[in-house]
Amino acid sequence: QRSYTTAEKLKVVRYAQAHGNRAASHEFDDIAESNIRLWRRQKEHLQALPRMKMAKRGKGAAYPELEAKLNEWIEERRQQGSGVSIAEVRMKALTIAKTCTNIARFKASYGWGDQFMNRHGLLVRHQTTIVQKLPMVSDTKLLQFQKFIVKLHKHHCYDLSLIGNADQTPLNFDNPYDRTLEVKVMLACMANRTKLPPYIVFKHKTMPKNVIFPNTVHVHVHPKSWIDEALMLDWLQTRTPFTMDAFWCHCMPSIKKRRQQDKTDLAIIPGGMTKMLQPLDVTVNNPMKDALCRKWKTWLLEGEHIYYGGCMQTSTLQDVTQWIGDVWLELDPTIRKGFLKCSIFNTMDGSEDDALW
Repeated sequence: QRSYTTAEKLKVVRYAQAHGNRAASHEFDDIAESNIRLWRRQKEHLQALPRMKMAKRGKGAAYPELEAKLNEWIEERRQQGSGVSIAEVRMKALTIAKTCTNIARFKASYGWGDQFMNRHGLLVRHQTTIVQKLPMVSDTKLLQFQKFIVKLHKHHCYDLSLIGNADQTPLNFDNPYDRTLEVKVMLACMANRTKLPPYIVFKHKTMPKNVIFPNTVHVHVHPKSWIDEALMLDWLQTRTPFTMDAFWCHCMPSIKKRRQQDKTDLAIIPGGMTKMLQPLDVTVNNPMKDALCRKWKTWLLEGEHIYYGGCMQTSTLQDVTQWIGDVWLELDPTIRKGFLKCSIFNTMDGSEDDALW
């Protein structure tokens, strides 16, 4: 038994209207006349469906009122230009369910979320950006940078604990009701897989009071969540990274002067080549962001939440710093892999030098 698309059904209906149901049955591979009669009754409904849509299968909505309100909320978010994740859809569904008197024991499970998306023709797409083009002389710059690193390593005989990489990465923790917690994190790791405590900067004017942060991270604030010159100098007091990208703050005269005072060689990665030469960018940042996203979704769907005026309280600064600290401790294998891929201290042909390990 085969299924027919909307376009095929409408073609059969038009033929049946012109020549009769029996003639249409013989013309189109002996389709049952009962089906043809059904399709003729459904003609207006079929005309409103996508042409390639197949037969409608599966159960209908168990809570049509809830889904109607949820669909309206999604449409409002779209008009505002805001993206919506499946986790947010499920969380909002739980909130709406509390306002409906005829809904009990509604869990907004993963399966329900998928079925809701299918019923309403919704898709989740990742935001895409224009791929950064490599410089025309990228091969030459790549080779020059790696030779520079190898030359310094051979001349000074650096221990692996003194060769490192530092990078700033932004983090956003979205919540329903258009609230976003903006965070900037400075990560640093050494070639011997030692990880320095994350340097976290929240978008705040003053340091929060009565908040106890975990001792595995360093927390600061900035009105725009930037790591500016002052914070960069503060970060340098206890850290000695070896390679950084060409971010303007890393190249300021005060930063270079401080590195000279510390007798530390600073290697600036050429612009546009961090995806090839920066270990944190190559193997660490994306896995860390994915792990933090899983932590946030678990808290969003399974955590105990407090509501004020019907709106859920956002994740606290203490929650976020704890997530960052926990995830950072779990990334040992990716750090080693990143240094090897970028040829920061291994042989020029890309093979691993076991003596270094």
